[in-house]
Amino acid sequence: MRKFAFVVLAVAFLVIAAGCENPDTNVKTEKTLTINEVTVHYSGDVSLSEAKSVLSFVRDNFQITGETDVYLSKNGDAYTVEVTVPYTSPDQIDDATRFYVEMMASKMSQDVFGGSKSVLKLVTGDRSELLSVESRYSYVNSGTIYVWYAGVGEDKAKAVLDYAVSLVGEGPWDIIIEGSNPYNVKAVSSFESREEIGDSENTYRQMASELSQRLGGNVVIHVLSPEGKEIATFGS
Repeated sequence: MRKFAFVVLAVAFLVIAAGCENPDTNVKTEKTLTINEVTVHYSGDVSLSEAKSVLSFVRDNFQITGETDVYLSKNGDAYTVEVTVPYTSPDQIDDATRFYVEMMASKMSQDVFGGSKSVLKLVTGDRSELLSVESRYSYVNSGTIYVWYAGVGEDKAKAVLDYAVSLVGEGPWDIIIEGSNPYNVKAVSSFESREEIGDSENTYRQMASELSQRLGGNVVIHVLSPEGKEIATFGS
């Protein structure tokens, strides 16, 4: 998926010196790691290598300009990552950003935490929550073609990926597969409405038919707008 660009605010008053003890003895020591204006605050069972991986993930997947703070915590086997953003209200977050963050929560789980449950949050400078998304999918990819899957095996996801590569060659393209018989295959498009699909309808109908053969079950193609909104469906 494309990177989402935003300018993050410097939150100097929230920065805690590395190794500084919190007066509350029930709270473990917080440490910080700063590289190129991105500061990760981490504590408890979080390792330095995990903090480095989160920092790299944020830099690689969000085009951040200026200083920003990232808060990394762990509860059991689950991780939470909070990224400070310049928004002050959830209403300021557009649908495209919400959709992107939803997918990045899953990408973070697989790339950084080995598939462990992960929660990705956008927060204000004072850490008020604006958006919170749990990881849901695993993914397979070929270049910039990504197939995200939940409730199906990796073999089915790879079958969809192989088909997508044979169909378009290269991305960017994001496809989501869920369920079984029917398999719900959601294809992210550049179209904003059903009317814009035009002649591409034939391609989507062909896609439904050919994937049903490869997956061994009925397939319903859900065409999504760039914001992740469904604009049309085509059955096999």
